Amino acid sequence: MTKFSEEFQNDVVDFWNENKGKVKGKEVTGVHMKRMTEKKFSMQDVADHFGLTISQANRIVYVKKGESK
Repeated sequence: MTKFSEEFQNDVVDFWNENKGKVKGKEVTGVHMKRMTEKKFSMQDVADHFGLTISQANRIVYVKKGESK
């Protein structure tokens, strides 16, 4: 398992807390009936931003956060 520094973990958690739930963009979808859908910020965006896998990002945000308390 890859180890990450405390500073890097804090950066990832702060980035997630600042952006979670925000709308990234709107798009018109649908074949027969057009709908406006919103793309929300997700864990995949955190993983892409820091060059991690989704599992690593989840572990840093949810598991490591609990250990530091």
